[in-house]
Amino acid sequence: MTERNSYGSRPDLLPGFMNDRRVSEGHLVLRLGLGESRELEAASLNRFPPTATAALDWEAASYDDRRCWDDEEDWARMVAELLSSYAMEGKRVAIFWGNLAIPTVTLPARSVVEHAREILDPGPHFWIYPLGGSVLIECLMDGQVTVAAIPAI
Repeated sequence: MTERNSYGSRPDLLPGFMNDRRVSEGHLVLRLGLGESRELEAASLNRFPPTATAALDWEAASYDDRRCWDDEEDWARMVAELLSSYAMEGKRVAIFWGNLAIPTVTLPARSVVEHAREILDPGPHFWIYPLGGSVLIECLMDGQVTVAAIPAI
């Protein structure tokens, strides 16, 4: 399969609330097409060097903070803390998944906080980018979360 026909081919793998019309309409979850996703990646994710596993290479790039969560409750607390200012301001975030078949989505930061545990379901890892911001948050399934300022071009 090529990138063009595999990207977003499995929206059913998104967390349940993102596919539930009753919930997703209230939370304004938007699935992005390949072109839209690539534009956001160019402004955020692609400014960091990748590793062979698609995680980011933090030995070759600087970061501001690195934390680990132990369980889903700890994860929910952490994401609430990391996104609290964005949620209070009513800002949206993009979530890029480590699996190309799952489409990139944008949604209110408050929805990410409210559904933090569900966002762990698709795995294997993902990145959160507050739209228009200068921060990227990498979330790995081993519990490691890295927060970094996005380098200027």
